[in-house]
Amino acid sequence: MDKITLFYATGNKSKLHNMRYRLRNYPIHIICPTDLSIHLEVEESGSSAVENATLKAKAYSEKISFPVIAGDTGLTISGIPESEQPGLYVRRVNGAALTDDEMIEYYSGLARKASQDCFLHYVTGVALITENGMFTTEIQDAPLKLSASPNANRRHRGNPLDVISQTQDGRYYNELSDEERIALEAEGERKFTDFILNHLLSDKTSMFFCSCVYEQYNMEVSSRRKNGRKKATFQPHLQG
Repeated sequence: MDKITLFYATGNKSKLHNMRYRLRNYPIHIICPTDLSIHLEVEESGSSAVENATLKAKAYSEKISFPVIAGDTGLTISGIPESEQPGLYVRRVNGAALTDDEMIEYYSGLARKASQDCFLHYVTGVALITENGMFTTEIQDAPLKLSASPNANRRHRGNPLDVISQTQDGRYYNELSDEERIALEAEGERKFTDFILNHLLSDKTSMFFCSCVYEQYNMEVSSRRKNGRKKATFQPHLQG
C-alpha cells in the first residue's frame, strides 16, 4: 500500500516527534516545513486553539498540494487565579516571550505560591485540510500535576513545562518513554489518531487495515503490562 504524504505545519520538534510516533504503524508519511524549506509567519489571532490551528492550516495549504494538518494548544491551570491563566499564550507572560528556563521558573513559581495542588489541563485544537475539505476537532490531554520543584533533568523534546509536570504516581513527564506517554494519554491519542484516519484515509480497505493495526497494538500493550515486560515487541502484520 502506498503511503499518503501528510504535511504537519509545525516547527516544534516535540510535536513533530509525537505525530510521527502516533502514526508510525499507518501508511502515512509525515513531512514538515523544514523538509520543504517553507517557513510562514502565521498570525495566530484566533480566540481558540481550533481557530489558530485553522489559520495555520489554511496558510500552508495555499503553498503546497499535500494534505495539511496543524494544531495549537491552550493551557488552563487549576489552583491559580483567573488573572494568571496562560490560555493560548503559554510562553508569553505580560507581553514578553519567555525562554525555556524562564518558563520553568515562572510556572513552578505559580505552584510554590498556590494554596493547593495545581494541575495542568492542555487542550489541543486541530485542523486538517484534505481534498475533501476542512475538518477540525479539539482534544483534551490527561491532567498533569504542576510541580513546584523542577526535575533535575531538564532535558525535554520541545515543551519546557514537561520538566515541571508530573503524573499521578509522581513521575516527571519529560522522563516518560513514548510508550508510557501514549498509555497515559490513551483516550486523547485514540481520538487524535481516529480523527486523522477518518478524514485522511477515505478508502474503506485502508480504514480496515488501520483498525486492525491499532487493535494489534492494543493487544500487545495489554500483554506487555500483564507479563511485566518493559519493552513492546509489537510489529504490525501487514498483508499484500
